[in-house]
Amino acid sequence: MTPQGASRRNGGRRTAAVVLTILALLGAALLVFALTSQVGAPPEPALRTSGPMSDSGGAEKPSDGGGEEPSDSGGAAASPVPVDASAEPSQQATTAAPESTGVTPMDSSEPTGLRIDAIGVDEQVFPIGLGQNGELLAPRGEQADLTAWFDGSPTPGETGPAVIEGHVTWHGDPSVFFELGALESGDRIEVDREDGTVATFEVYDAARYPKDEFPTVAVYGNTDGPELRLITCSGDLDGDEHHLDNTVISARLIET
Repeated sequence: MTPQGASRRNGGRRTAAVVLTILALLGAALLVFALTSQVGAPPEPALRTSGPMSDSGGAEKPSDGGGEEPSDSGGAAASPVPVDASAEPSQQATTAAPESTGVTPMDSSEPTGLRIDAIGVDEQVFPIGLGQNGELLAPRGEQADLTAWFDGSPTPGETGPAVIEGHVTWHGDPSVFFELGALESGDRIEVDREDGTVATFEVYDAARYPKDEFPTVAVYGNTDGPELRLITCSGDLDGDEHHLDNTVISARLIET
Protein backbone atom coordinates (compact mmCIF):
# COMPACT_ATOMS: atom_id res chain seq x y z
CA MET A 1 0.00 0.00 0.00
CA THR A 2 1.34 3.43 -0.89
CA PRO A 3 1.88 6.06 1.82
CA GLN A 4 -0.90 8.11 0.21
CA GLY A 5 -3.38 5.22 0.50
CA ALA A 6 -2.44 4.57 4.12
CA SER A 7 -2.93 8.23 4.90
CA ARG A 8 -6.41 8.21 3.35
CA ARG A 9 -7.36 5.09 5.34
CA ASN A 10 -6.11 6.60 8.61
CA GLY A 11 -7.92 9.83 7.81
CA GLY A 12 -11.14 7.91 7.19
CA ARG A 13 -10.80 6.12 10.51
CA ARG A 14 -10.27 9.38 12.33
CA THR A 15 -13.31 10.90 10.65
CA ALA A 16 -15.46 7.90 11.58
CA ALA A 17 -14.23 8.09 15.17
CA VAL A 18 -15.09 11.78 15.36
CA VAL A 19 -18.57 11.15 13.92
CA LEU A 20 -19.23 8.32 16.39
CA THR A 21 -18.08 10.52 19.27
CA ILE A 22 -20.40 13.33 18.18
CA LEU A 23 -23.33 10.92 17.84
CA ALA A 24 -22.65 9.48 21.29
CA LEU A 25 -22.55 12.95 22.85
CA LEU A 26 -25.72 13.95 21.02
CA GLY A 27 -27.49 10.81 22.20
CA ALA A 28 -26.44 11.46 25.80
CA ALA A 29 -27.64 15.06 25.57
CA LEU A 30 -31.01 13.97 24.20
CA LEU A 31 -31.37 11.41 26.99
CA VAL A 32 -30.61 14.01 29.66
CA PHE A 33 -33.08 16.42 28.06
CA ALA A 34 -35.80 13.77 27.96
CA LEU A 35 -35.28 12.85 31.60
CA THR A 36 -35.14 16.42 32.88
CA SER A 37 -38.06 17.66 30.79
CA GLN A 38 -40.52 15.05 32.00
CA VAL A 39 -43.15 16.42 34.40
CA GLY A 40 -44.53 13.97 36.91
CA ALA A 41 -48.16 14.01 38.02
CA PRO A 42 -48.94 16.58 40.73
CA PRO A 43 -50.22 15.29 44.08
CA GLU A 44 -54.00 15.30 44.35
CA PRO A 45 -56.38 14.97 47.30
CA ALA A 46 -59.29 12.54 47.31
CA LEU A 47 -62.05 13.13 44.78
CA ARG A 48 -65.45 14.23 46.07
CA THR A 49 -68.54 14.45 43.97
CA SER A 50 -70.77 16.55 46.20
CA GLY A 51 -71.42 17.57 49.75
CA PRO A 52 -70.00 20.01 52.28
CA MET A 53 -66.32 20.80 52.40
CA SER A 54 -65.90 19.38 55.90
CA ASP A 55 -67.72 16.98 58.19
CA SER A 56 -68.57 19.79 60.58
CA GLY A 57 -70.90 21.61 58.25
CA GLY A 58 -71.13 23.52 55.02
CA ALA A 59 -73.44 24.23 52.14
CA GLU A 60 -74.18 21.95 49.24
CA LYS A 61 -73.30 23.25 45.81
CA PRO A 62 -76.14 24.87 43.86
CA SER A 63 -77.70 22.81 41.12
CA ASP A 64 -76.48 25.11 38.37
CA GLY A 65 -72.85 24.53 39.33
CA GLY A 66 -69.78 26.64 38.71
CA GLY A 67 -67.45 27.51 35.85
CA GLU A 68 -64.21 26.18 34.44
CA GLU A 69 -60.81 25.73 36.07
CA PRO A 70 -57.73 27.92 35.70
CA SER A 71 -56.35 26.62 32.40
CA ASP A 72 -52.79 25.39 31.98
CA SER A 73 -52.96 25.67 28.21
CA GLY A 74 -52.00 29.32 27.99
CA GLY A 75 -55.38 31.03 27.67
CA ALA A 76 -57.41 33.28 29.92
CA ALA A 77 -59.73 30.49 30.93
CA ALA A 78 -62.23 30.79 33.72
CA SER A 79 -62.28 29.52 37.26
CA PRO A 80 -65.31 28.53 39.37
CA VAL A 81 -67.14 31.61 40.62
CA PRO A 82 -70.18 32.24 42.84
CA VAL A 83 -73.48 31.94 41.04
CA ASP A 84 -74.07 35.61 41.84
CA ALA A 85 -70.68 37.20 42.42
CA SER A 86 -72.27 40.64 42.75
CA ALA A 87 -74.58 39.69 45.60
CA GLU A 88 -74.14 41.40 48.95
CA PRO A 89 -72.58 39.18 51.67
CA SER A 90 -75.90 38.95 53.50
CA GLN A 91 -77.52 37.54 50.36
CA GLN A 92 -75.05 34.70 49.92
CA ALA A 93 -75.21 31.31 51.59
CA THR A 94 -73.08 30.72 54.65
CA THR A 95 -70.51 27.99 55.10
CA ALA A 96 -69.75 27.26 58.73
CA ALA A 97 -66.12 27.05 59.81
CA PRO A 98 -65.18 23.73 61.45
CA GLU A 99 -64.68 25.49 64.77
CA SER A 100 -64.08 28.99 66.08
CA THR A 101 -60.46 30.06 66.51
CA GLY A 102 -61.28 33.14 68.54
CA VAL A 103 -59.08 35.30 66.29
CA THR A 104 -60.31 38.83 65.67
CA PRO A 105 -60.89 39.51 61.97
CA MET A 106 -58.46 41.93 60.32
CA ASP A 107 -59.23 45.18 58.53
CA SER A 108 -59.36 45.16 54.75
CA SER A 109 -55.95 45.10 53.04
CA GLU A 110 -55.09 43.52 49.71
CA PRO A 111 -52.70 40.55 49.64
CA THR A 112 -49.23 41.03 48.17
CA GLY A 113 -47.46 37.73 48.86
CA LEU A 114 -48.17 34.07 49.65
CA ARG A 115 -45.93 31.64 51.53
CA ILE A 116 -46.58 27.93 52.04
CA ASP A 117 -43.50 26.31 53.56
CA ALA A 118 -44.94 22.78 53.34
CA ILE A 119 -44.81 22.87 49.53
CA GLY A 120 -42.11 25.48 48.95
CA VAL A 121 -44.33 28.32 47.71
CA ASP A 122 -43.13 31.91 48.16
CA GLU A 123 -44.73 34.05 45.51
CA GLN A 124 -46.33 37.40 44.77
CA VAL A 125 -50.08 37.82 44.72
CA PHE A 126 -51.90 40.16 42.34
CA PRO A 127 -55.62 41.00 42.10
CA ILE A 128 -57.74 39.50 39.33
CA GLY A 129 -61.37 40.01 38.44
CA LEU A 130 -64.16 38.67 36.29
CA GLY A 131 -64.40 38.42 32.53
CA GLN A 132 -67.21 39.69 30.34
CA ASN A 133 -69.24 36.53 30.95
CA GLY A 134 -68.87 36.69 34.71
CA GLU A 135 -66.14 34.07 34.87
CA LEU A 136 -63.08 34.44 37.10
CA LEU A 137 -60.09 35.07 34.85
CA ALA A 138 -56.89 33.07 35.28
CA PRO A 139 -53.28 34.32 35.44
CA ARG A 140 -51.57 34.56 32.07
CA GLY A 141 -48.61 36.11 30.27
CA GLU A 142 -45.86 37.42 32.54
CA GLN A 143 -48.09 36.78 35.56
CA ALA A 144 -48.92 33.17 34.64
CA ASP A 145 -46.80 31.65 37.39
CA LEU A 146 -47.96 34.05 40.10
CA THR A 147 -50.95 33.60 42.40
CA ALA A 148 -54.06 35.70 41.92
CA TRP A 149 -56.49 36.97 44.54
CA PHE A 150 -60.12 37.22 43.38
CA ASP A 151 -60.85 40.88 44.06
CA GLY A 152 -64.55 40.13 44.48
CA SER A 153 -63.80 38.10 47.61
CA PRO A 154 -62.76 39.41 51.05
CA THR A 155 -59.12 40.28 51.55
CA PRO A 156 -57.23 37.58 53.49
CA GLY A 157 -57.91 38.10 57.20
CA GLU A 158 -61.33 39.68 56.79
CA THR A 159 -64.43 37.70 57.70
CA GLY A 160 -65.41 35.49 54.80
CA PRO A 161 -63.53 33.29 52.31
CA ALA A 162 -60.63 35.03 50.58
CA VAL A 163 -60.01 33.24 47.28
CA ILE A 164 -56.54 32.84 45.73
CA GLU A 165 -56.00 30.83 42.54
CA GLY A 166 -52.96 29.63 40.64
CA HIS A 167 -51.99 27.26 37.84
CA VAL A 168 -50.87 23.69 38.46
CA THR A 169 -48.91 23.75 35.19
CA TRP A 170 -48.31 26.34 32.50
CA HIS A 171 -47.45 25.25 28.96
CA GLY A 172 -46.60 21.81 30.32
CA ASP A 173 -44.22 22.99 33.05
CA PRO A 174 -44.96 22.92 36.80
CA SER A 175 -46.44 26.21 37.98
CA VAL A 176 -46.93 27.83 41.38
CA PHE A 177 -49.62 25.42 42.66
CA PHE A 178 -48.14 22.21 41.24
CA GLU A 179 -47.79 20.75 44.77
CA LEU A 180 -51.00 22.25 46.19
CA GLY A 181 -52.73 18.88 46.45
CA ALA A 182 -50.07 17.70 48.92
CA LEU A 183 -51.26 20.07 51.65
CA GLU A 184 -52.72 18.44 54.74
CA SER A 185 -54.69 19.54 57.79
CA GLY A 186 -52.49 21.58 60.09
CA ASP A 187 -50.23 23.01 57.39
CA ARG A 188 -49.71 26.77 57.64
CA ILE A 189 -50.29 29.41 54.97
CA GLU A 190 -49.02 32.96 55.37
CA VAL A 191 -50.38 35.89 53.38
CA ASP A 192 -48.53 39.21 53.31
CA ARG A 193 -50.85 42.19 53.15
CA GLU A 194 -50.45 45.68 51.72
CA ASP A 195 -50.63 47.29 55.17
CA GLY A 196 -47.54 45.36 56.31
CA THR A 197 -49.41 42.77 58.37
CA VAL A 198 -49.36 38.99 57.87
CA ALA A 199 -52.44 36.76 58.02
CA THR A 200 -51.61 33.18 59.04
CA PHE A 201 -54.04 30.41 58.15
CA GLU A 202 -54.18 26.73 59.07
CA VAL A 203 -55.40 24.15 56.55
CA TYR A 204 -58.42 22.15 57.68
CA ASP A 205 -59.63 20.61 54.42
CA ALA A 206 -58.24 19.49 51.06
CA ALA A 207 -60.46 18.06 48.34
CA ARG A 208 -60.78 17.57 44.59
CA TYR A 209 -64.07 18.13 42.76
CA PRO A 210 -65.23 17.47 39.20
CA LYS A 211 -65.71 20.80 37.45
CA ASP A 212 -69.32 20.00 36.66
CA GLU A 213 -70.02 19.31 40.35
CA PHE A 214 -68.03 22.16 41.84
CA PRO A 215 -69.45 23.17 45.28
CA THR A 216 -69.70 26.87 44.45
CA VAL A 217 -71.57 27.95 47.58
CA ALA A 218 -69.32 25.95 49.92
CA VAL A 219 -66.23 27.56 48.37
CA TYR A 220 -67.44 31.14 47.88
CA GLY A 221 -70.26 31.44 50.42
CA ASN A 222 -70.03 33.46 53.61
CA THR A 223 -68.23 31.97 56.60
CA ASP A 224 -68.51 32.70 60.31
CA GLY A 225 -64.89 33.89 60.46
CA PRO A 226 -61.89 34.70 58.26
CA GLU A 227 -61.02 31.84 55.90
CA LEU A 228 -58.92 31.20 52.85
CA ARG A 229 -59.54 29.15 49.70
CA LEU A 230 -56.69 28.12 47.41
CA ILE A 231 -57.83 26.75 44.04
CA THR A 232 -56.06 25.10 41.13
CA CYS A 233 -56.92 22.63 38.38
CA SER A 234 -56.33 18.89 38.70
CA GLY A 235 -57.43 15.48 37.51
CA ASP A 236 -57.34 13.94 34.04
CA LEU A 237 -57.28 15.98 30.84
CA ASP A 238 -60.09 16.19 28.31
CA GLY A 239 -59.68 16.28 24.55
CA ASP A 240 -58.77 19.98 24.67
CA GLU A 241 -56.03 19.36 27.24
CA HIS A 242 -58.07 20.98 30.03
CA HIS A 243 -58.21 19.43 33.47
CA LEU A 244 -61.53 17.87 34.51
CA ASP A 245 -61.30 18.64 38.23
CA ASN A 246 -60.40 21.38 40.69
CA THR A 247 -58.36 21.04 43.88
CA VAL A 248 -59.61 23.26 46.71
CA ILE A 249 -57.68 23.91 49.93
CA SER A 250 -59.64 25.41 52.82
CA ALA A 251 -57.94 27.15 55.73
CA ARG A 252 -58.97 29.35 58.66
CA LEU A 253 -57.23 32.35 60.22
CA ILE A 254 -55.26 31.51 63.37
CA GLU A 255 -52.81 34.42 63.74
CA THR A 256 -52.64 38.10 62.76
